[in-house]
Amino acid sequence: MKYGEEFVKKITDSIIFGSCSIRELSRIFGISRDTISRWVKRILAGLPARFRRFAKTVKSIPKELSDKLYSLLSDGKSSVVAWVNTGKQCTLRTVQRKKAMWFQKQKVKKKSRRYERRKAFSLTHTDWAQKRILGGKRMCFTFYVDDASRKLFALKAYSSANQLNTADALRNAVIDTGGFRSVLTDCGKVYTKAWGELCSDVVAKPIHTRPYNPQCNGKAEAVVKKVKNFLNKHIVLDLDHANELLAQYMEEYNNTPHSSLKYMTPQEVFTAKQRSGLVWSVS
Repeated sequence: MKYGEEFVKKITDSIIFGSCSIRELSRIFGISRDTISRWVKRILAGLPARFRRFAKTVKSIPKELSDKLYSLLSDGKSSVVAWVNTGKQCTLRTVQRKKAMWFQKQKVKKKSRRYERRKAFSLTHTDWAQKRILGGKRMCFTFYVDDASRKLFALKAYSSANQLNTADALRNAVIDTGGFRSVLTDCGKVYTKAWGELCSDVVAKPIHTRPYNPQCNGKAEAVVKKVKNFLNKHIVLDLDHANELLAQYMEEYNNTPHSSLKYMTPQEVFTAKQRSGLVWSVS
């Protein structure tokens, strides 16, 4: 069981006695609000907060039938063929579970390969994220991060993540970097046909990740998480205040050692690549 009984009791008691809200507990512990609400409803109804699940068991069958099934399955017969050849003396589901129990597949973990660009500005990552500020208003922010040096550019807050603001962020990124070869995005609604036209105007190749695969744009997702953690430490008053905080964070981020960069800062890595000529330029 993922959560212990004592942990669930503390969560439900804090909500029932009004010491904390479901939203706050969900944000702190990373549990969905639906799950916490279900626990509270069951406690108030006089039921256990969580029902214990029992493991699925395989029904016992006669030894002769079991030996015949094992012989057929070991010869490479499918579950359906073995079931039919034994005269359907048991259910097909029992045969399938027996096969899974007798012939367990060994899972081979494939070693993932990381593809990283050597030249700065040969590939940049971008994404949109949203954050609630003072008064419950929604604020969105976007950014560009260089793949080779992890340097952060054009981190800015907007009122919404629309096509107009996406174009403005792209122009700011081009001004800050001087241009880049390609940009990696997810399949969001702002990165559609109009996005391709914007990239062609600034001589950048648009690259999209696979749908519903945030791992493909992991560098951008990591930046989103870090920016949100930074903003959670402050009370953001409005967009102007948010942009002041984001400018401060971008300066700190670019001058903070990263473990993926052998504990060098993104600014140091970028400067080293400039000296070595490992910087892609539009010209």
